[in-house]
Amino acid sequence: MGNLGWAEVAVIVVLALVVLGPDKLPGAARQIAGVIRQVRRITTGFQQELQNALDEPVEAEARRRGELAVEQSNQTSDPTADPPPSNQ
Repeated sequence: MGNLGWAEVAVIVVLALVVLGPDKLPGAARQIAGVIRQVRRITTGFQQELQNALDEPVEAEARRRGELAVEQSNQTSDPTADPPPSNQ
């Protein structure tokens, strides 16, 4: 639960019990749990979308480099290809 320790949680529960009373506390806890679940779902979706957006350029560059490496590999392993020019 983040940075909350058991003592802080106990204080919050006691305060909620005093403010809301024993009749309304379970319903309020369910509502809070539902809100927390929705916020987590939204933030997880946002994080995934952001990660996908950041990964697209990286994947495109990796794909380009892979195609270039395959092309270079095909050129060096083709016996009918012209030999590379010498630097002498």
